[in-house]
Parts: sequence; structure tokens; C-alpha cells
Amino acid sequence: MKNCPVNHENIKMFPFKRHNGFDLPKEYSFARSSSPIFPVTLWNNQRAWLITRYRDFRKILLDERFSGQFSNENFPTVTKARQAIDKLEKAFVGMDNPHHGHYRRMFTKEFTTKRMNELIPKIEKITDNLLDNIEKKGPVIDLVPELAVELPAMVMCELFGSPYEDRHYILKCAAGRHGLSQSVEDASKSANDLVEYCQNLIINKSQNLKNDMLSRVIKEYVFSEQLSVEELANICSMILRAGHDTTTNMISLGTLLFLNNKKELKKFIQDSSTNFSAIEELLRFLSPVQFAPRRVALEDLDFMGVNIKKGEGIFALIQSANRDELAFEKPDKFDICRNANNHVTFGFGIHTCLGQGLARIELQIVFRKLFQRFPNLKIEEKFNEISFKYDSQIYGIYRLPVSW
Repeated sequence: MKNCPVNHENIKMFPFKRHNGFDLPKEYSFARSSSPIFPVTLWNNQRAWLITRYRDFRKILLDERFSGQFSNENFPTVTKARQAIDKLEKAFVGMDNPHHGHYRRMFTKEFTTKRMNELIPKIEKITDNLLDNIEKKGPVIDLVPELAVELPAMVMCELFGSPYEDRHYILKCAAGRHGLSQSVEDASKSANDLVEYCQNLIINKSQNLKNDMLSRVIKEYVFSEQLSVEELANICSMILRAGHDTTTNMISLGTLLFLNNKKELKKFIQDSSTNFSAIEELLRFLSPVQFAPRRVALEDLDFMGVNIKKGEGIFALIQSANRDELAFEKPDKFDICRNANNHVTFGFGIHTCLGQGLARIELQIVFRKLFQRFPNLKIEEKFNEISFKYDSQIYGIYRLPVSW
């Protein structure tokens, strides 16, 4: 490998540990400054490479010498359980083009700006109702189950037309895939259970179509036999889990970040024009997806002066790219007036998150309404007592006791 001072006799195991709340693993900043394409060893002794700089992140995700096909036998994973889940994945998130584009195009019009904006009144109503309930239960509540979990769960039910009472089961299945210590059996069961739920939902909805996303896709693509029930069930599972878990963790982490940065919170409350820039900065700074996107080399190749062999894995690290000093000035500082809309929290290239417009709308609504309703919100635990999800592939916190 060219221009890399790393000692290959002592290549580190990945993933690295996080120890201090919002701080990233110290190895990321070390890699960016010394060896931006950083060699690591995985749980199965596979060689992989971390892409730690913003420029390289964007470049590698457009490089067709690398595959995003989960079914590739060498596709990199952080646990044995994740490897098992990847082999079960049949949605387009784990496909290369042309198959990825074929299925994704069936859903793009369901996530247009126009479609998402039509949901704003419903999301505002859901948020208001949740805040009403919080106010009644207060003055001390755990914000994670009362708001962070409930809002995206109810929004996804609205989008899909699935029963509200199913939302906790869906969330359980979605979250059951992301632990770093799960067994293969438990993770696989969570994955299969959610697909089975979606399959039953599709069959039932086929007999009673309504004006929701799932009904429209069934009518246009399933009834015309362009999409099978099994294919749609796998895609629905992908969309449901993405819409639940990441937004849940953004709400809880974002609230904690604001409450630990009173100066930025004051600016946000007093100046409504910061709504857009604040959410983009939250997305940049927090970046809850920890070990993605992933790729595997399809041939022996040279990437940015580094020799990568066929079958070696790639982790393009969103969190590290979003803290790159060459892309963002003082990247470890939370600054809601920063122009951060070039962040890569939703990925880059053909696999860019399909639901990013919805996520932005939810976050813009929930933070504005939360701090309008409770401008004196405060945390009821010391920061070092907050239980962070150090054991999960989607970063977050398990609880957030607050009062007002």
C-alpha cells in the first residue's frame, strides 16, 4: 500500500469502541490524518478498508469496481449475525444496478417532495397530540418512548396504511436486527418476522385498497405482475425499518445535543429561520448509521494510491466523512448556522436514502414544536449517566428523562 504509515503487523479489529457520548472513535481522526483509507480486520479475519475522508467517500460510492451486492460471498459485515441478515436481504438496498434501479424506480414517485409535503399536516397533528400527552404525563417523562419512538412509528403507519396498533411490533422487529451482540438466530428471526408481517399486510390490503403508499404500489405493480408479493414484502420491510429506527435515534440524540448546547438551542428557539440549517447540522453531527455504506472489491485495483484486492471489503464511514476537517470547518463543533447541507448522512450515489425528504420534514417539525411547547426543557440525568447505544449499528440513546 502506497503512502500509508500503518503497521500491517498490527492491523486493528473493527468496529472500534465509542466511549464518550457524541465523540467518534479516536481511530477515525487518526486515520483521516495519517491513512485515510485505513486497513482493518473483521470478526471473521477478513481484510477490509475504512474510507474516512469526505472526498474519498463520495468517490468510492461512484466507482463501479466496487459492489454493494449483499449476496456477494465476501461482502463485509461487523458481526456474524449481520452476515446472516445480509444473506436474507432481498430488497434493492442490497443490489447493484440494473436490478437496484429497476425496483427503486417503482417507489421514487411515492417519495417525491410533493408527496412528502402532503404529509406535513398529518405529521404536525401527530406531533401535537404526542406533545399534549407528554404535557399531561409530566413534569418528568422519558422522551424516548413518549416521542422519539412514537412519532416516526405513527408516521410510517400513516404512510403505509398499516394499523397504528402494529407499530410497536414493527419497531421491535426493526430494532432487533441492529445489535452488535445478537445471536444469528435472534437477528434472523427479527428480519424474517418483519418480512412476514409485511407479506400479510400486503395480502390483506390487496382486498381493501385505500389512498396510501402500499395500496398504490399494489395496484400499479403487483396487480400487473411487475412485482411479486414476496418482492414487495421485502422492500416494505426495508422501508419500514429505515423509517423507524434512524429517525427515532435522531430525535432522541438531537434533543440531548440541543440540551447540552444551550447557546445553539437559544438561537434555534429565537430564530425560526434556522430551522433548515439546524436540522442539516444535526444530521451531519449525529450521523446515527455507524458502519455504512459497505462495498466489496470486484477486482484487484488501485484506489487513491492504495492497493485493494478482489474480495476485500469497504466501509465508507458516514460519521467520519461528516467530521472531515477538509470538508467542514471545525467539524467537532455543533453550529446550527453552519451550511451543512452537503453532508452525507443519507449516503451518496445510487443508494442515497429514498426517504430522506420525509426524515427531514419529521425532524424540522418535531424539534420546532418540542422547544416551542417546552422552552425550559432540561435533562434529569447527568450526561455521564445517559445510556448510549454503544452496542448497536444504529447509534442512539436508550432513555432520556426530561422535565420542564
